[in-house]
Amino acid sequence: NQQDFVFIGHNGGLGHLLTCPEFSIYNAYDTYWRSFLPLEAEFLLMHFFTKFARMCIQWYTCSRYLVNNQFVGRIICVVRSPWDYGSPNSYNDMNDEIVDLMRDQYLKCGTRYFGLGNLNKMKQLNDGGSEIARLLDEDPMLKDKIRVWTGDTMTSASVYNQIADIPDLDELFYIGANGKIGTAVCQMLLKSRPNLKIRIFSRHHGMDHPNISYCADLREIVKYKVVLVGKILPSHYYSKAFGVRGPVATRYLLDYTVPFIPITAATKRREKIQHIQIGVLKTNPNNQFLKGHFDVCMSHDQNHIYPCHFGCIMNMMDKRETNETGDINQDDMERLWQKARSYGFGNKEISYVL
Repeated sequence: NQQDFVFIGHNGGLGHLLTCPEFSIYNAYDTYWRSFLPLEAEFLLMHFFTKFARMCIQWYTCSRYLVNNQFVGRIICVVRSPWDYGSPNSYNDMNDEIVDLMRDQYLKCGTRYFGLGNLNKMKQLNDGGSEIARLLDEDPMLKDKIRVWTGDTMTSASVYNQIADIPDLDELFYIGANGKIGTAVCQMLLKSRPNLKIRIFSRHHGMDHPNISYCADLREIVKYKVVLVGKILPSHYYSKAFGVRGPVATRYLLDYTVPFIPITAATKRREKIQHIQIGVLKTNPNNQFLKGHFDVCMSHDQNHIYPCHFGCIMNMMDKRETNETGDINQDDMERLWQKARSYGFGNKEISYVL
């Protein structure tokens, strides 16, 4: 009955449902399957499915996995669809459900450490987990017992190191830079590469730095060889941006959005633009640090793990007794990154020709 840590996930759409072993054991380590329907239609379809499922189950539980032959972790998903995360009227109930899950697992298994998956920590829902921490602090039974983590420090470290390793990079186009991960990545990059120029696609000017500029026209993307993608945009944005007749400079789209959705408007170009999923840590099959099903139903390959998930595991290994919510602690990024490397986990190796 040991269960030291729970990573709280959620449904990512129809394609995510089809990675569950109950539906297809052959797709558990594959990318999210897409139908001919628009993404919004798939989300609506999943919304109806989850509403029906909620009549029967409270959450979806995956198998346990072993950490360092000492601790036991598990992924448990709340029965909510992406449609719910776009509906502010549901937010209070959704946060209450997350706390209810924590209470249930604490009573059943004594679990004290919890991580929040992608949408379960979005700013609009609970301000990067801060609202969950507040609810826990107001709960007489759970106060001072439960710790909640986002793992975003490790995600920031992973993305930063992936970009910092690109040789001779002097300019970068960034989509989704105004979030807390983007802010931390930009600030760390400008410290290590003071001559780097960053062009951000956003109408909101969130950072004031002489090397950072903003644009509201995505068509500027074709001027940059390397593009960092940290926010999902509708496909027609890219169709318009990459629909130009002349040649484009873009060669690499480095994408850490979850779920990873192919940008076909770019990859179909004759320039052979590479759309590469980053923000995913890999290890070798013989690494014994994690054993079991820590990597299923996540739209990535076997023996890979999202850094936010792994960051929470690192917190458990450290027996951290503070919450990890809100803004990124940049001072902790390098320490966590070196610790992940010491356990045999690191970024994808990408060969660049710039």
